[in-house]
Order: sequence, then C-alpha cells, then structure tokens
Amino acid sequence: MNKKVLIVGSGFMGTSISMGLGEKDISCVESNQDYRELLAENNIYQKIFSNNESVSGSFGLIFICTRQSETLENILYFCEHYPEALITDIASSKNFLKDHDLPGNFISSHPICGSHKTGPNNAEPNLFKNKEVIIIKETINTKSNVLVNTWNALGANTSEMSFREHDRNYAYLSHFPHLFSFLYKEILEEEGINYKKYSGDSMKEILRLSEADKELWDEIFSDNEVNLNALKEKIMNKLS
Repeated sequence: MNKKVLIVGSGFMGTSISMGLGEKDISCVESNQDYRELLAENNIYQKIFSNNESVSGSFGLIFICTRQSETLENILYFCEHYPEALITDIASSKNFLKDHDLPGNFISSHPICGSHKTGPNNAEPNLFKNKEVIIIKETINTKSNVLVNTWNALGANTSEMSFREHDRNYAYLSHFPHLFSFLYKEILEEEGINYKKYSGDSMKEILRLSEADKELWDEIFSDNEVNLNALKEKIMNKLS
C-alpha cells in the first residue's frame, strides 16, 4: 500500500498527527499563510499545498483535520479525487455525516484528545499516546486495519461505536462540559465576578475548557444539539 500521508488542515491536531507519525512522506494542505510559513520553517512536511486543487502526487492515507463545517466537503472532494486512498476525519461529533451516502474509501475517526491551545506551534507529538480513538461502525470497510494500525503507531487505542452511540456518549463526556464552561464564564463576566483572581484550582480547571476555540465548539454544539438538549432536560429534572 502507498504509505504517503496527506494532512488536510495542519493546525494543532493535524500537525500533532504529522509529528507523531514522524515520517518523511507526509504532506499537508493548509490555507492559512502564517501556518504555512511556520510549517515550512520547521521542515515538518515534505510538501505544503495552499488549497485542495493544488495538491499533486499520490497518497495512501488522508486525514481531514479541518473545522467541522468544512469536513464533509473535504471528505467528498478527496474521496472522489483519490479513490485509491483511505480517507478519515477527526470530527468531534458525527451527526452531520450519518445521513449521507458516504464513499467506500472513507472511515470516520474521533481521537479523544485535544487542547484549548490552537495552531501548529502548539502541536504535541505525543498527543495521542495512551488515548482512545473511536472508529464509527457504519463506515468500517476492508481497509480498517490500515487506519487502526496508524492510530496504534501514534500510541492510541481504538474502539468502535455507531454514529448514534458516539454522539450520545460524547454529548455527556465532552460536549456538555465544554458548553457549561463557556456559559459559566459568560455568567461570571456578566456578574462582574473576578474569577481570574479569586478562583481555586478546581474552578480554574472548569474554566480552562472555555479557553478553547469557541467558533469550533459552536459548530459541535449545533451538530449535536439533540443529544445536548436531552441531557439538559435530565439535569433540569434532577434540579427540580
């Protein structure tokens, strides 16, 4: 199999994948000029492309690491233009994918790790070590072992969930905690409470989640709205 890898979107997560694999035959697509210059200075990639249309060469594995709102478009583009490659994504919710007739060379992934930090300058080569990666059952195909082996090479373990299981579970385990942190911080600021000065360690840990990219998380909240609303109702019932 072709061992060349393409990373589409080399921000924090995409660059962490590249650095973690530590191979020479990795290229990327990155639209942000500042990011491209930084990546070129650090010799992280063999080739750096500014857009999908400029990509040249062949690849065996393509990671879609763009914002969630851009993920489906990129999946469909690269599945069509690189039918021999295996395509995967790293999106945190999957509702936007489940009703589509997804190409046969696509398998959906979700690495359970990340950071409130952004950009390739904050990338961590050991980010995936001892972390879990969820593979979506409905997308599994004959090339699944290639994807599993790649995540294993990054130090991660893999598990399988359906689209429905995944979004329900991560509404509880990740999406709601982030939503609460964003809302709680807004309330503290509206009330004029100096949380930066007076918070203890536990409060700082709760508020740390609100330092993440809010635009990115708003996309996740919107996509997994049904599960988040169901959880909100359960919480309100517990409080009543």
